Amino acid sequence: MKLLAFFLLAVIVHGPLSPLLPTAFEATLLYYVRFNPPWLLAVIGTVGASLAEALNYYVVDWAAELPKLAALRSRPAVRWSIGAFRRAPFWTTVIVIFSPIPDSVVRILAPLGRYPLPKYLAAVTLGRFPRLLLFAGFGVVVPMPAWLLLVVGVLLLAVGVGSVARRSAS
Repeated sequence: MKLLAFFLLAVIVHGPLSPLLPTAFEATLLYYVRFNPPWLLAVIGTVGASLAEALNYYVVDWAAELPKLAALRSRPAVRWSIGAFRRAPFWTTVIVIFSPIPDSVVRILAPLGRYPLPKYLAAVTLGRFPRLLLFAGFGVVVPMPAWLLLVVGVLLLAVGVGSVARRSAS
């Protein structure tokens, strides 16, 4: 049951709500490593996140066709960004997903650049699995108290929600 909850959490926090939940998943991963081996959590987390990325791909692709958003494609900065992404879409995705760079960048550029979904998901997997494995391994080497993980998770969530609220108010 705990692994199912972990999988569903991976889908939710990497899905369309991910801008509201920045890095909250890592704190959850550090908690779950108390009960499961790091490699298993990395596999389940990667599968859940990849499923969410497939959904994100279709949502962004659909939204980009809406008349008000379709006009944004013609802006020079957007055209430049898509062109830069197309130069090395696979490795750009792997690096962004693995690194602390917000993955919204590739989440948007992949469908806008018409990068094939199977290749995008392969790159997401190649970047996400080692990242989650490193975090889970860290949690084994440096066990953290549950109260600390809860406080960190709540603070990260508050920062994410606060930054979205500030952007909306501007």
